[in-house]
Amino acid sequence: MSVKHFHHMGLIIPDVPVQQKFYEDFGLIGEEIENRAIMRCVGREQDQIVLTEGSERKLHHLSYGADEEGLITIKSNIDKSNLAKEIDCPKDVPYDGIWFEDFEGDIYNVNISDPAPSKGGLTPSIPHEAFQANGPGHYDRVNKKGSISYETKPEPHRLGHMVEFTTSLEKKIAFYTNVMGLILTDTSEGLIAFLRPPGGSDHHTVGFLQTDRTGFHHASFEVDNIDHVGLGGQGMLEKGYRNGWGLGRHALGSNFFWYIRDPHEGLCEYFADMDYIADDAAWTPRDWPMDVGFYLWGPNPPEKFGMNFEGSKTTTKPSAGGKGARV
Repeated sequence: MSVKHFHHMGLIIPDVPVQQKFYEDFGLIGEEIENRAIMRCVGREQDQIVLTEGSERKLHHLSYGADEEGLITIKSNIDKSNLAKEIDCPKDVPYDGIWFEDFEGDIYNVNISDPAPSKGGLTPSIPHEAFQANGPGHYDRVNKKGSISYETKPEPHRLGHMVEFTTSLEKKIAFYTNVMGLILTDTSEGLIAFLRPPGGSDHHTVGFLQTDRTGFHHASFEVDNIDHVGLGGQGMLEKGYRNGWGLGRHALGSNFFWYIRDPHEGLCEYFADMDYIADDAAWTPRDWPMDVGFYLWGPNPPEKFGMNFEGSKTTTKPSAGGKGARV
């Protein structure tokens, strides 16, 4: 038994209102509760990002959902593991379930829950028109205009995955597979790894980058299609936020992406069209060369993209007017 889904993540932030406004501009909705800001997707009754105030930016915790039997199994796995130990529930983010930390001190919560319905994913809560494209021999869109309105406001539907830094890719994979029951999907040259829950999942719900210390890299939200990825990223630049990397297409996961740099040096990604693994036996993990495993096409990633800004104490507000605004 294992975790079933990625529930939410928590961040410690020097300036919570500024970070909350960033996520709201990104397309999420926020609610202030005591000393926290809770970010959710429109139409989804499930916390996605929980912000608490602190002197420096830091990953607070990751939360996963399981059924009752899975929770009992994970608790037993923790007791038998030298990579994890159970801890008390943090007072500043009270959630049900069990709390534990791994060998690096990263904190986790597993609660009994099903994923709340969302407007995205395999079984969305609302109907969506299929994305239609015309290619040689496959003209899906005939007698119909293809491009959507520039005024379209991309709407993130669900938190799909997050990526963090680790000091030991090997131990992190062992922790996630042996304690929480996730499955390894793909790796790249001992520097990158992607994992997913069994039983039907996106290519990954969590990823790791090998480095000299731990830290948060990015959170990723699903939108409808490549047009929404492009309009989402462009809209954030026009609001004055900094470009993280994009527009492009990843090789591992195959998703279209656009990353936006948040005010505390993290990244938030719009994604669409990710590989989905319905049959775990049908997918064999591979270790991919970095030159084909990182991205398929797009601009070269900026130097800052792979940097670990955990512990940053600075807050960078959006610039007035923004870049690339249409006039």
